[in-house]
Amino acid sequence: MALIIDFLLLAASGAACFYCWTLSKRLNALTSTKDGFQTGIAALSQSAEEMQEAMSKTKTIANDSAVQLEGLLQETEKKIPELRTLIQEMADMSSYAVNETETATRNLVDILSPQIKEARDSAKLLLNSLEGASRDVVNASSESGEASDVSTPKDEDEDEDIGFISVPEDETEEKAGEAA
Repeated sequence: MALIIDFLLLAASGAACFYCWTLSKRLNALTSTKDGFQTGIAALSQSAEEMQEAMSKTKTIANDSAVQLEGLLQETEKKIPELRTLIQEMADMSSYAVNETETATRNLVDILSPQIKEARDSAKLLLNSLEGASRDVVNASSESGEASDVSTPKDEDEDEDIGFISVPEDETEEKAGEAA
């Protein structure tokens, strides 16, 4: 029996040694892991601090941008009535300019119509005089027996545009009657 007790004591001490060896390995792993955790925790802590700094910078920039945007929006809102007023004034000016241009054109036609009629009448008289002179030349040359190469004058009924502004004769006569 002593041998069995010795054997059981030996087995118990072997199991205790094995258990101590396992605990030692776990303790070593824990301390090495603890150092690894400390490094990891330090790195994470540093990353967290950098992120907080970046966030604070971003917030500062965002706040500055918001203040600038708010100022610009307020300035824009102040300018909107001025722009509306300017647009309205431009519309009024353009309609005024159109009206003034139409009035000036009518006045110019009214003023120039009698002169254009007079110029047409003078041109017709001159044309009639030239026709009469050319007839006289033709008659004189036919009496003397010479062949003449004088072109036939135009009919008096044909309208000619004399000058740069073409005014129908009906309007010219009406306006000349109104002016008189």
